[in-house]
Amino acid sequence: MISGMSGSGFAEQLINAERMGKDKLYETNMTKHKAQLDAYEILEHSLNQMTSNLEKLNGDAFDNKTSSISDDNASITVESGAPTGSYDLFVKQLAQAHQVSKSFASEGALLPASGVLTIQVGPDVADTLEIDMAVYNASGKATVADLTGMINSHPDNPGVQASLVRTGGQVELMLSSTETGANSTIKAEMNGTDWGMTERVAAQDAEAVLNGIDIKSSSNYLSNVIDGVSIELNQAHKPGEISSIKINSDTEATEQAVKDFVDTFNDLMDEINKLTRSMGSAELDKLNEDKDKDKDKDKDDEDEDEDDKPSSIKEDQLGILKGDSSVRMLQNSMRSTIFDPASNGMRLSDIGIEMTREGKLKIDEEKLSKSLKDDPDAVQAMFTGNDSYIDRMNGIIDPFTKSNGYLDLKQENLDKQITRVEDNMARHDYQMEQRYQIYLAQFTAMEATINQLNSASALFY
Repeated sequence: MISGMSGSGFAEQLINAERMGKDKLYETNMTKHKAQLDAYEILEHSLNQMTSNLEKLNGDAFDNKTSSISDDNASITVESGAPTGSYDLFVKQLAQAHQVSKSFASEGALLPASGVLTIQVGPDVADTLEIDMAVYNASGKATVADLTGMINSHPDNPGVQASLVRTGGQVELMLSSTETGANSTIKAEMNGTDWGMTERVAAQDAEAVLNGIDIKSSSNYLSNVIDGVSIELNQAHKPGEISSIKINSDTEATEQAVKDFVDTFNDLMDEINKLTRSMGSAELDKLNEDKDKDKDKDKDDEDEDEDDKPSSIKEDQLGILKGDSSVRMLQNSMRSTIFDPASNGMRLSDIGIEMTREGKLKIDEEKLSKSLKDDPDAVQAMFTGNDSYIDRMNGIIDPFTKSNGYLDLKQENLDKQITRVEDNMARHDYQMEQRYQIYLAQFTAMEATINQLNSASALFY
């Protein structure tokens, strides 16, 4: 063409100029909606983390116990909710499984080819194994070694283990009860007559004394002997010896749970400040840096399903929710409930938790530790009693995080707006492509006409 630009170039320039305004508008709207959507996801993540830490406080945080025992004569297992206290344990004797044996010349000694061997364990005749030698040893070649396999694999085995003990000159067929206790005695008879077995280990129950209370058990494992406390007996005490057991509240775990609550509260306040207030980028960097330092020490404990969720504010999200009064109301409500006393009349300041001028919580760790040691029940009531801090804060958070709650509706609305912008952009692209084809056809025709005129004018020179 005269300008040296092709028809397609002219068409493209016209379209770029024509579409510039709407392209910029759509791009701005899309960026804004996506930033808002990410911001609400960040807020939801922080609120869920707060709820998780509230659940920890409302769960086992105040019930966890530590335990110790003065020697190895027994081992203890303590569950949450076990009562605190000190106990003296004296183990008189351990429970034993009954063992009897019968001597044979060798392990190849032949068994009788007739007769019925019966082995009963305990007082119930139903717990009896019968071996008819006429059936099991019809060939007359079965040996004592074969008998152990017959007993151990028999489907009617009542709870007895057979084995061979080689003494050098002869072999002992050993029968052992698989259960301990005085009622797990073994009786072996051949044709209704004692088979002549010798007792090697007597069947007996475990006997112990706990704080002056006699305890008898068929097992060496005393399950739930105290609420939430189980004791395994390892060996009997000598006269005059005792095991000292101590069960205490795990104040360290409780203190950590309270610290996690405070840290999460402060993180949430930071998030809301950054999302709803206009700040300079330098202030944003400082807030994100402070938060990252706090998160580094706990990041290994994050649930894997939370890893892909946004956790820090980007600069383009700074103040993105400034016009959302509900989020500001959420922040103010949570701060207000922290100031109010708990239902038992105590305040967080009584246990060393104060609100700073920046609206964040600060812990006096020494005062918190002392409060948990001096009166753990009172501290627990603040967080877990009726109308507790946990109840109040959950009541504030729930309308935002519940299914079809405030955040779900906000995110759903933003998804619709993003879809609407995408549809508008697609429609705009289609319209501009149509316009481009019209311009291209017009300029191509013009270019062809000019080329024809230029060719014709050349004939006159």
